[in-house]
Amino acid sequence: MDRRLDWIASNGLLAAGLYFAIVAQVGWAQYAITAFTWWMLANCATALIGGPGSRPVSLPTAPPLQAMVFDLGVLAVMFVAHWYWTAFAYAMMSGCAVLIRERTPSKR
Repeated sequence: MDRRLDWIASNGLLAAGLYFAIVAQVGWAQYAITAFTWWMLANCATALIGGPGSRPVSLPTAPPLQAMVFDLGVLAVMFVAHWYWTAFAYAMMSGCAVLIRERTPSKR
């Protein structure tokens, strides 16, 4: 699958999960989103630190403006829902992902 389509699919699933957790009030969806967000933060942080047990993370690419708009929307929804720690983890994960993407040599 194309890396841009991978980004769209993964973020589409996250957006659908946020909808079900907040609008449809599906209780377990909040826990699933929280677990996914913290797992991605741990995954990106270990790859960024580059310790002996870390492995390279393959991050899907998207145009920076689209990624920023989506990330700001997700953060706004999480703050409205009072998921402050999950919003913090999502913001940290997004920042780590940008740092990892900048460290990765271009494959042009």
